[in-house]
Amino acid sequence: MKRNKIKQSTRSRRNPKRWAASLCIAMMVGCSVAPQTDYGKLGLIDVTGVITLDGNPLPYAVVTFEDPETGQFSYGQTDESGYYEMQLDTEMSGVMPGDKVVRISTTKKILGLNSGEEGGAGEGEAEEGDAEPSAADTSHELVPAKYNKDSELRASVSASETTFDFDLESE
Repeated sequence: MKRNKIKQSTRSRRNPKRWAASLCIAMMVGCSVAPQTDYGKLGLIDVTGVITLDGNPLPYAVVTFEDPETGQFSYGQTDESGYYEMQLDTEMSGVMPGDKVVRISTTKKILGLNSGEEGGAGEGEAEEGDAEPSAADTSHELVPAKYNKDSELRASVSASETTFDFDLESE
């Protein structure tokens, strides 16, 4: 009888399925804590504004405020009235203070903003009044290069300068 107990005990230690399951559980428990960003140290400033093109609101345009030295940027998207609010990422609004290059585009895609990927409203969901333009509407850039890839637009973000309206003109 003793012999059966020894064999059974040895068998359970060598069971690869049991060992793999235990390893997976240990890894999930150890990896379940995600790193946290301390947004308080960034000094974020809420930035908003309105963008028009030839005097008309520019809907569904992506706006970026980019640090010319580091390349770090905040982003936003205009609504039907051309109004935008800037986001640092999908969790926090705001722009870090300082001088920025502003880029505006009707074709730029940003993950979680207008790319159809995770972030913002869930898949297949849209908040009321947030109709997305069709692919045909965004296939051709409406904003001249001097406002996006070769942008001449600048903003100096500070606690006293938080609203930036841009009146763009077609070429």
